Amino acid sequence: MTSGPPVHLPPIAIGVLNNIRCDDWSRVPVYFLSSSELSTALLGPICDSLTRSYAIDVLGEGQVEDYHEFLQPILTPFASVQDCIEHHFDSLDRWLIEQSEPDDWSRIYPHGILVFNKNDQEALLIHVDQNNHTWYIGSIYLPITELESRLTSLIFGDEWFGDMCAEHDVRVPQNDPNINENYKEHRKDDTGAWKNNSPRFAIFSTGWSHALPVLGMLDDAHEDAPFGHADVEIYSLTGSMYLGEKDKLRKKFLAYVAADQRGERRHGGEGPCLSCRPLHKSIFIDVDNPEPRIKGVLVCTMEWDGDTDGKSDEQLAEIGSEAKIQTKRVGVAFAVATAKAISANGVNQESAGWKEKS
Repeated sequence: MTSGPPVHLPPIAIGVLNNIRCDDWSRVPVYFLSSSELSTALLGPICDSLTRSYAIDVLGEGQVEDYHEFLQPILTPFASVQDCIEHHFDSLDRWLIEQSEPDDWSRIYPHGILVFNKNDQEALLIHVDQNNHTWYIGSIYLPITELESRLTSLIFGDEWFGDMCAEHDVRVPQNDPNINENYKEHRKDDTGAWKNNSPRFAIFSTGWSHALPVLGMLDDAHEDAPFGHADVEIYSLTGSMYLGEKDKLRKKFLAYVAADQRGERRHGGEGPCLSCRPLHKSIFIDVDNPEPRIKGVLVCTMEWDGDTDGKSDEQLAEIGSEAKIQTKRVGVAFAVATAKAISANGVNQESAGWKEKS
């Protein structure tokens, strides 16, 4: 399999990528070139058939008609692949300018497009990713039979573009170790941990209004990361209105750990996916007050054996309700660093500042 023709990011792209957000149901634009064998009449049915075949695989025949269409055909032919890229980012820039609410989520996937520049049997997947605070663009030809599974894996964050290309022996900036010094081998070490990958930490809170701003206050928060914050994840306990009851926190935390581990098994240990950054089994962050910038947050450790195998959520809730939790109040800007230090080096919880959670 080969990479596509040389492509580059237009100047407008950096500002767009640093300011736009998209959700899991965003649609990938699909372009075609005037020099290809495709036409406007063919492109729409191709996109429909790809969505339908994927939906049948996932849902079965019965629910296909209601399935989200994840491809957006652009029914105007373009002269070159680079012209398609320029059009994509111009469209996103206009969308950003027109938004009355700055936190609106884009329904167009900003990080990738498809271009049919030869025939209807394969398409050029062009993707943009951030490595070491710099945006890079790469491309690879994929057969049409792979498009639906590959695109959905990228959109949902279950697969990284660089690894996809490496699987096909295609070198792109996203998997070039000379560019990306943090490019990781997705395999486990002798302890069962993903090599070189630090864990994610759960955040619990007394309410969304308290929790969401914390993402911007935490140290090493990356608002421009293409798949969200790398080191923390907010978990709901009782819905969007109220999250933080302590007894529910004790019971639910272990269920989330178990679900995270089930996700790892679902991917068969192949990565790269969220499971490559596993949820820490015993350390989490509790936003226990409405003024975290002033009053800080709690870094918590739960004492339990870490074994979720064969246990139901009800059994895990019982274990969690009886587990001892030690807490340390820290400034919100130091919470992730503190959690990482505890994870890497352990901590003497008899020292000053540690209390048992009541």
